[in-house]
Amino acid sequence: MKTPKNRSMPLTAAMARFVDVADLIRSRAEFDDPLRDLSEDYRLARELLLNAKKEKPRSMKNISEYSSLVDDLEDEIMRYLVNVKQRPET
Repeated sequence: MKTPKNRSMPLTAAMARFVDVADLIRSRAEFDDPLRDLSEDYRLARELLLNAKKEKPRSMKNISEYSSLVDDLEDEIMRYLVNVKQRPET
């Protein structure tokens, strides 16, 4: 996945969704490639979902698929962050 010019851009959606751990996301973002990649995937999935909801006519199939993807990525980000908090920093 391409690294965005602004490294914080992919983190914005994840930090907005996970306000309680936004500081953890921000602090790890600079050196945590997997977290940054998950955050970028989450941002893109949310963007696709929002665009699908704006389409005329709406494709309920796309909305359902993108909603599921967003939910899955939210779960994956939370599992990742829990594991990060439990590991000692190196």
